[in-house]
Amino acid sequence: MEIAAVQWTSLQDYPDRVAAVVWTPGCNLRCPFCYNAELVLPEFRAPGRRIPAREVLRGLRARSSFLDGVVFTGGEPTLQPGLADFLREVREASLEVKLDTNGTRPPVLEQLLGEHLVDYVALDIKAPQDRYSLYARPVEMSEQALLSRVEGSLSLLREGTVDYELRTTAAPGLTAGDLEAIARWVAPAPRYFLQLFVSPPASRLIDERTRGRPALAADDLRKVGISLGRLLPTYIRA
Repeated sequence: MEIAAVQWTSLQDYPDRVAAVVWTPGCNLRCPFCYNAELVLPEFRAPGRRIPAREVLRGLRARSSFLDGVVFTGGEPTLQPGLADFLREVREASLEVKLDTNGTRPPVLEQLLGEHLVDYVALDIKAPQDRYSLYARPVEMSEQALLSRVEGSLSLLREGTVDYELRTTAAPGLTAGDLEAIARWVAPAPRYFLQLFVSPPASRLIDERTRGRPALAADDLRKVGISLGRLLPTYIRA
């Protein structure tokens, strides 16, 4: 289990929970608008700069009296071969688990759900079906496999009992019509979040050409959110 970074306390990353956030390195997508290039792109990853899993577990146990849970994000956490084992130990510390995932590893998601190792899932939906690979840019899988895997993960969440959210970053190039197409595709869902595209100056984007391209603003997202409310519960993260 590789861990690249830890934030020991967050009030924003797990709904209604005080949580630690654990970032894992590596991803099987190259979303051009992603600002975690240091976690995703091999040429920017520093293998020596890892936090030992045992050290993180000790830290979580030491803080279990005031933490409610742990968020696993990345990168793509389901690529980690030791994820299930690590989550079992987190469970032993009586902490809840939220998983952020791109949905491309449905067998892993199925295992985690089946073993009750996850309490809440945030599934990223990158784009409308007909342009999904343009915004996700899969590595070592076909465009057809990418969409099939995401739909497989979506089905697991719909058919299961674990609480979840779907979320889309309003990346440059996505229009209000695109967001409506996504909402029609993924509905029904307990909640759908539209996220404002941000490009922090100190962070490198996967594709730096994305930084200067126009994207929907917060006011635009609020208007879209009102419209999409007729399809599924829609919220804005700005």
